[in-house]
Amino acid sequence: MSSCIKSISMASRGSQHVHQHDHDKWGWVMVAVVFLSMVVIMGNLSALGVLLMPMTSDLDSELWLIGWIAVWSNVMKNCTGPVVGALSRLFGSRPVMIFGGILLGLGFILTSISHNIFATTFFIVGLTGLGSAFLFINSFVVLAPYFKERYPLAIGLSMMGTPIGVIVYAPVTQILLDTYGWRGTMLLLGGISFHLVAFGMLVRRDPSSSPSDTEQYQKVANSDREGESSQEEGSYPAGDETSTSEKRHHPSPDLHKSSARKYFRHFIRTIDFRVLADVRFILLAFGRFAVTFVYNAFVMYMVSHGQLSGLNHTQASFLPTAFGVGNVIGRLVAPFLQQVGAKLSVTFWACLGAALMSVSFLADALTGAFLWQLAVSGLIGVGYGTVVQAVDVMMRFLATDDRLVSVLGWLGLFKGVAGMLGALIAGLIFKWTGSFTITFYMYSGMMLLSIPLFIIEAVYGKSLVQ
Repeated sequence: MSSCIKSISMASRGSQHVHQHDHDKWGWVMVAVVFLSMVVIMGNLSALGVLLMPMTSDLDSELWLIGWIAVWSNVMKNCTGPVVGALSRLFGSRPVMIFGGILLGLGFILTSISHNIFATTFFIVGLTGLGSAFLFINSFVVLAPYFKERYPLAIGLSMMGTPIGVIVYAPVTQILLDTYGWRGTMLLLGGISFHLVAFGMLVRRDPSSSPSDTEQYQKVANSDREGESSQEEGSYPAGDETSTSEKRHHPSPDLHKSSARKYFRHFIRTIDFRVLADVRFILLAFGRFAVTFVYNAFVMYMVSHGQLSGLNHTQASFLPTAFGVGNVIGRLVAPFLQQVGAKLSVTFWACLGAALMSVSFLADALTGAFLWQLAVSGLIGVGYGTVVQAVDVMMRFLATDDRLVSVLGWLGLFKGVAGMLGALIAGLIFKWTGSFTITFYMYSGMMLLSIPLFIIEAVYGKSLVQ
């Protein structure tokens, strides 16, 4: 009888779960929340690129060092992914996002009053980067409970905040820089970033802290409860004159140690190392590694590259705008064609985007004309938007809703390492050669390397279905 009731209960939960996908109107509110969050988070990264030279001059440092510090903010956003995923599964996405908004705004405000490279590094990397991590990873997760069939459209619309943030922030930052200086601009960026606290408060359905959809996780939870019960029974042996209630008020040191070990094991389990055993995840993660290796340094040094190629400050500030416009187009093409009934595989879009980026980087390294750089930057944006949109969709269906934050957290670690290496190598090449030409040749080759990984993942995925 009890097993029958349990089956009916599980079936009802499953039917409710299916009904909720693609039908809850609050899901579109979350799309707007994620969109605006991406505008701020990625716009801040673009703004740091515009502020590189005045910061370098004021702090008496080198361009490549300040640029690497700014990139490390993005690296922190990604490298802390597994820990952020575990914290989100323990405490929920909503409080983690709210706390991230506080750290992000505070980091920019404190940077505006820093006067040495060490304090600037701590504020930009330690506070701004960590705050961005809490927000960025959970932004993907909060969409999962609302969308399934429409997930490509939802993620495409919400992630358009990334290029729009780049489009808006770069020229606006230049205007603010000319008016208030880089310190005043940092202060204003911090004030805008504090709005993300309100965005986090709008989160209602929290998949990261919900019970797992998988039977394996249900068994783990049951064993935990059994362990807690046995510990309670074993902690109060028969014949002890002290009452149970009194011992609960005055727990022994051994019980404290046992509870600490239990919570530590639970935290380690929520990190979900099993993700690293998924072959499809590893293939997609290394493909995304190549994309991020290229993207982080390109966005950071895009304006500086334009200025070194002979563009004036105003012309160079519009290169991120061209990249952002292309990014919007790249993210919209696949969802739009899906809505009108086109049946093109996600793998096709990933390979197409990677190939377009490879050709565009090769072309950008060969010329310094303003209109040419503007057009090529736009094409790089189209390719980037296309390939990232495809990988986002593929990652969504590798795990259940509750485990998605762990999958994205581990993906963030791959992206963080890629961003760190890409920025470091680009900075060192600039230091040795005085230009970014060789760097762009390297970027072209990296994007070609990602294409076989996407193809192998598709073939392997089909073999599992068969």
